[in-house]
Formats: sequence, structure tokens, C-alpha cells
Amino acid sequence: MEPMAGVVHARTMLAAYFERPGKSEMQLSRETGVPQYTISRFMTGRTKSVTPAIGRALVYATNGIDSGLGKLSADPRIQRALGSAWDGTEQGTALLASAIDALAPVIRNARPK
Repeated sequence: MEPMAGVVHARTMLAAYFERPGKSEMQLSRETGVPQYTISRFMTGRTKSVTPAIGRALVYATNGIDSGLGKLSADPRIQRALGSAWDGTEQGTALLASAIDALAPVIRNARPK
């Protein structure tokens, strides 16, 4: 069964958090009170939904990232790209989210260090 777009997005956001220097599942666990095994089960796909505990960890991990999303979504280049790719359907939304998730490592690795 294919995970829902929201679950894939949540895993992607947490993965981005873990890529930051000094960030780990254990540290996120200590800072949020969410057990490390809960975070691990979600990241490996054994937990198939965004539970309340994962939601708390996600809010903590994405603090600061969400504020940049408004700026990103207002960028005319992003609007033009999304407008040309999205067909206006829920399935199109899921496919577009999956494509962006798949490109995330390429985009991150293409940035100058």
C-alpha cells in the first residue's frame, strides 16, 4: 500500500531535520519527549500514519522551516512550475508531492556547500 502524501511529506520534513548538523532521532526524542523508537518506527515506515506523538516531533523539527514555506510558495518561479505540473486533482497533488520528495536529495546535494 502506498503511503498517503501527508505521511511522505512528514517523513521528508523529519529527514531534512536529521540532515542538520548534530540532529538525530535521539536528540529529537530528548527535546520533544517522543520516544526514539516511535520516531524510528515512523521513519522506517512501520508506523503508517502521523500519530499525535509524531505530530509533536514534526512541529518541533519544522519550527523555522514552515516560516520559509510562505516565502517559497509566493515565489513566482515556484508558482509557475507548480501551475504547469499540477492538473488540479487530488491524485495530481499526490503525484506532484511524490515527485518533489524524490527530487529532494538531488536538490539538497546540488546546493553549494
